[in-house]
Amino acid sequence: MKEIFQKVADEIGTPVYIYFEKILEERINKVKNVFEEINFFPTFAAKANNNPAILKILKNHGFGVDILGEGELLACKIASIEGDKIVWNGNGKTKEQKDLMKEYKVKYVNVDSKEEFENLWKNEDDFELFLRVNPDIDAKTHPYISTGLKKHKFGVDFKTAEEILKSQKISGVHIHIGSQITDVKPFKEAIEKTLKLCQKYNIEKINIGGGWGIKYKDENELNTQEYKEEIIPLLKNFKLVINELGRFIIAPAGFLLTRVTLIKKTEKKFFVVTESGMNHLLRPALYNAYHEIEVLNNSKDEILADVVGPLCESGDFLAKERKIKKPEIGELLVIKNAGAYGFSMANNYNGTVRPAEVLITKDGKIKLIRKRETFDELFKNVIL
Repeated sequence: MKEIFQKVADEIGTPVYIYFEKILEERINKVKNVFEEINFFPTFAAKANNNPAILKILKNHGFGVDILGEGELLACKIASIEGDKIVWNGNGKTKEQKDLMKEYKVKYVNVDSKEEFENLWKNEDDFELFLRVNPDIDAKTHPYISTGLKKHKFGVDFKTAEEILKSQKISGVHIHIGSQITDVKPFKEAIEKTLKLCQKYNIEKINIGGGWGIKYKDENELNTQEYKEEIIPLLKNFKLVINELGRFIIAPAGFLLTRVTLIKKTEKKFFVVTESGMNHLLRPALYNAYHEIEVLNNSKDEILADVVGPLCESGDFLAKERKIKKPEIGELLVIKNAGAYGFSMANNYNGTVRPAEVLITKDGKIKLIRKRETFDELFKNVIL
């Protein structure tokens, strides 16, 4: 891949997100293989990566899209994804959003609370409503992305779910216990608890959410064969099973390519400063997340360094205490497993601009799928 990274840097410049269509398709097929024996509708979580070019590839492989609101709906429109292939998610829906979703004929809605039902969904016939239940399962993941315990803001407990199911028109139930989960056990526990509710109220459709974890460092990727053996038998009696995977599909297909701007040596350590920091890849600063970093040179010398960005925060880092090949100013670094929650969480802190995005097609062509943001665009909505 070193040659293609260099070619992208030469033609497009840096920093830039790069996605490989071949890897993306391999991940898509890995998911579809798990569910091939049941009535399955896969959707992709747009929060992980909302580039319409990526969504279009997923659409061509039979995927719908799980969205939060207007911005991700617009991404679906640009990618020519029809409303009957969209799941509307979230815990803060508004009447204005509902009108927009109805106009686009969005089919599925995950309803988060009793209060949401009362505010938006009484006597509703234009959408298929799925009730999000909170199974009170510990996903054993980072607390910021764990969503299935009673203390979390998502879903309703089983007692409240029964009250709603007795009085409201419901098409199915929805569960999502968190993200970056690498053990099958929490998924099985959550589905088994929810099955009892489904059987009692003759619920024939279920949205099992997403959350499949990948290997960033020492953890193992979710074992899809074990998942198939343990989970699929529990789902065979449903008329429809929806899921909402994001990271598992797109993270390994994406890379952030950036350049070294300075190497600083102090009494304590080396600092390798790059064009990109938490403005381009927030995950290390926000979650203390690990991303493998490769210096694209032939050096045999190694240093122990913090890889940091140029922003005015000590928390602006991509890696800490990391052993890497010793770089020179201007050389390229590639940050791996950056396809999910990379560009979609990028920001303009310190008046910086967001990177370009590139797709490497299956035949090896470089396709620009998002231009680099310009400084003029930062203030185009300002009024003096």
